[in-house]
Amino acid sequence: MYAETQAGVRNYTTDPAPRENEERVVILGSGWGGWTVSRKLSPSKFNRTIISPRSYFVFTPLLTDAAVGSLNFSEIVEPVRDRKSNINFIQAAAQSVDFHRKVVTCEASVVQSGVTESTRVEQDQPEKQRRAWEQGQLFEVPYDKLIIAVGCNPRTFNTPGVRDNALFFKDVGDARKVKRRIRECFELAVMPRVTSQMRRHLLRFAIVGAGPTGTELAASLCDFIHEDMFKVYPQLKDDVRIILYDVAPTVLSTFDKSLSRYAMETLKREGVTIKMNRHIEKLRWGEPNTEGLHEMDPKSCLTLRTKEEGEEGVGMCVWATGNEIGPFVNKALNTIDPFPILSALSKETGSPVTEPQNTTWKVHKTPKVGALLVDSHLRVQLKSAGGQIAVLQDVFALGDTCMLESGSPPATAQATSQEAIWLANVLNRGNLDRSPGFSFKNLGVLAYIGSSKALMQLPHEGGNTVFHKK
Repeated sequence: MYAETQAGVRNYTTDPAPRENEERVVILGSGWGGWTVSRKLSPSKFNRTIISPRSYFVFTPLLTDAAVGSLNFSEIVEPVRDRKSNINFIQAAAQSVDFHRKVVTCEASVVQSGVTESTRVEQDQPEKQRRAWEQGQLFEVPYDKLIIAVGCNPRTFNTPGVRDNALFFKDVGDARKVKRRIRECFELAVMPRVTSQMRRHLLRFAIVGAGPTGTELAASLCDFIHEDMFKVYPQLKDDVRIILYDVAPTVLSTFDKSLSRYAMETLKREGVTIKMNRHIEKLRWGEPNTEGLHEMDPKSCLTLRTKEEGEEGVGMCVWATGNEIGPFVNKALNTIDPFPILSALSKETGSPVTEPQNTTWKVHKTPKVGALLVDSHLRVQLKSAGGQIAVLQDVFALGDTCMLESGSPPATAQATSQEAIWLANVLNRGNLDRSPGFSFKNLGVLAYIGSSKALMQLPHEGGNTVFHKK
């Protein structure tokens, strides 16, 4: 399965080997994009290989239910490797792509810690030193077609202390940490020598980000504490607070105004403290208004500082403010050398690029966000120093890691799943160039707001139809 190549990197050959006339499709990522496209691609036409640090697909809309114990974590995950799918799987992280040689360089991640959690490496900092045994073997995987669906990292806006001290909410490992920290805070609050002030700090649960993720988590956490935890800790009823922060003026700002207003009223009535128009400046360990190094101490509280109100003690801070492009797209997909002459065509003429070696080429990205800027057929593009655009005919991108030139759909599982299904269908038919480009169909949005209440917004020609489920 392995063959030695240059610089100590080994070449990996999938097993079983591709049959005659069967293309090798390598898929980076096992989320909504990667997992879905792997299942929809025809097994008779394509030899499919998923490369991902995690060995499962997680149904992210149910993370909140798992975090508060309504569901077991095993009920919201699906293994990538199974007998029925006949999909090859390599538990590794992609490090770089050679578009000319058509190979992906990967590092094995089977024994690495933290692969089920959101990354804690800042974009502008070198990767933190790992223990020697966590260094994975490097190897190359060849492809005929490459699908990049690596997802994104939590967006911290470079707020001091957030990357190291906040909890995120994108994967099973994140949800497990939230569940554990809730129970830790309740147990710490009933310790014999805890002060009343520290008890209040420990039982303040902060959620930053009032979009669908943060709002649903606040609602589910409120249900869990009132329906379950207060039965076990009745003496703590007066001290618990769930606080929802956002820089926006309202929760669920992407929803219809009437739904957003209803959600805010319902959350307040259920006991969630809503703090909109708040700017988080810092997150650290230790009590408010104290000096010192403030090293990590889970036996204590954290201090959340806002521009508007100063410092406030909290037992837990969950950060759910959106996404940012990860290090693979940021660092690995940049300058192209040598130019992939055999697989890139000029966007203007549809013919091979003339004399590509006379200029510098880079992967085409959006200027602010840094996402891969794909064409209407989800193909990755290259851009020369002179502004010429070339389209890679064998490299595609899905989900949060890319943006369509014509305007991207929302960063939701629904949109990514639609992209994956569309791409698989056109590849199965073999008529990519003759097919109309991808078009997102808005099927509506849902949000849980607590006490068995939910919101639903459905699109129609005249606008949106809104529902309150009571």
